[in-house]
This record gives sequence, structure tokens and C-alpha cells, in this order.
Amino acid sequence: MHYVYKGFRAMILPEMESTESRLARGDWRSQIVGYRYTARYRGRISFCVDSPLPTVDDAITDFQNRIDAILDSL
Repeated sequence: MHYVYKGFRAMILPEMESTESRLARGDWRSQIVGYRYTARYRGRISFCVDSPLPTVDDAITDFQNRIDAILDSL
């Protein structure tokens, strides 16, 4: 999913569980653990999120807060 905010573009992707935990459960289907995003400005990567966020809405809110903090610091 792509999200644009004040000229910055975020690509929000699901973070899937590891193969080891999936096999330990005995299920072939992976479950979504959270969502990560990469922020870009004019095609260049500005920053990436290290830990997955629980929902897409949380990822969008975190993205907006980080962009606001970057722009306020300028």
C-alpha cells in the first residue's frame, strides 16, 4: 500500500511471521505480525521503520508524526 503525505511517500508492507514459528504451529499459512513502512522523498529513501506496527492505521499515524517532526525541525 502506498500513502502520500506532504510530498513524502510511504510504502506500507505486511510483516509476516517467521518460517520457524509457522512450522512450530503446524500450519502452512503465514500470519501477519504487523506492518512496516519505508519513507521516500523524491525517490530517495528517507527512513525505514525498525519494528512492525500492529495495524495499517498505526503505521500511517506513525509516518505522519515522523514527517511532521522532520519538517518542524527544519
